Amino acid sequence: MRTFPCTCTLVLFFAPLVFAQDLEQLRQTIDTNTPTVLPDDIGRKPLPPELVQSCKAVVDAAVQIYALPNLDHKDRQWTMQREAIALIILAYADPPTYYAKLASMSDELEQRGLPKLAKETEKHVLMIGGASATTMGSGLNLNVKSLAERMVMYADQYPGQDAVVMIDQFLQRIRSMNNAGSRDRRLALAAPVFQEYYKKLNFANKAFALTADISRATLPGNSMLLMGVDINGKDLDITSLNNKVVLLQFWGTWCPHCIEEMPDLIALYDKYRADGLEIIGINTGVKGDDEKKVKQFVEGKTFNGKKISWTILHEGLGERKNQLTMTKFYGIDELPVLILIGRNGKVLDLHPLPSTLDERIATATSLLAQVEFTEAEKKQIEENDRKRQEEEDRKIKLELSAP
Repeated sequence: MRTFPCTCTLVLFFAPLVFAQDLEQLRQTIDTNTPTVLPDDIGRKPLPPELVQSCKAVVDAAVQIYALPNLDHKDRQWTMQREAIALIILAYADPPTYYAKLASMSDELEQRGLPKLAKETEKHVLMIGGASATTMGSGLNLNVKSLAERMVMYADQYPGQDAVVMIDQFLQRIRSMNNAGSRDRRLALAAPVFQEYYKKLNFANKAFALTADISRATLPGNSMLLMGVDINGKDLDITSLNNKVVLLQFWGTWCPHCIEEMPDLIALYDKYRADGLEIIGINTGVKGDDEKKVKQFVEGKTFNGKKISWTILHEGLGERKNQLTMTKFYGIDELPVLILIGRNGKVLDLHPLPSTLDERIATATSLLAQVEFTEAEKKQIEENDRKRQEEEDRKIKLELSAP
């Protein structure tokens, strides 16, 4: 019966000793592997494998230290300082695995009373996030609006040129994306946030420069300003487009991808014109595309034996009449650009994929798109269409099998 208290005494005696030995060994591991400084070219060049492995050892040791009992404030801060450096490097090397940990570390450093390190860590959180948000297949599924708001919070907390440059660079990365649809989806989320920030700083030029980007990028679900002068000098009759599905093509005679689209657009126009499709071509009037050249192209060029038969607007003629052009209002600076507008005048698709156009136009021009039906009515119409199609298929099969 006396052995029980003796055992407890021994445990209580050795526990602090074991804790101290473990802490010292883990501290040595961290000291040995923590980089003294961040590489100057971090984020621009691949990191050496040995550096990545050392940083992983630091993070693993830090996790073990945090798990030790009775860890005091000083030891925790010391560990976090070194872990933060390691996590910055690892987040550049492997964002999907370490980015969220680095973002969480940035928040905790501020709470733990380490503002300088918190600022440095947050800067890298935003730089890595900005790069990943504009890189296809980065492995990070970031909310672009939240990232933009976090950048503005950083700029408010640490005002200065560095924060402005970071935001400018992020916007430039978005604008430089090759995929126009991906670019505009990101601009729709980030540009309004940054425009408000620029206005607050009285950066009028920077704020105004985002106006066209926002007007274009936020088109889906909203009405579009349609205006212009055709190649015969007549103003566009907006009323002729009432209750029509409208496909806009911003194009140029010098643009090979624009010309490649023409045969498919002609086929779609022939297929759906009777159902309410209208196509409007908007020649941007740049790179030598004066109205005479464009008119000769439209009247003389054939595609599979067919000519362009839809309305062609010329932005140069619009400017000559002192009109605001769609090209400038919506910041159209790369061609081609396609925009699909529904019967209600609201944009259905900005940059629709050519492969999806047939299906999207078929849906937009269908009976269901023309009238506001209840969900029950829509289902009944769809069921009637299905039965009608089945009956037609049955008749065709009977005809084919008849002797």
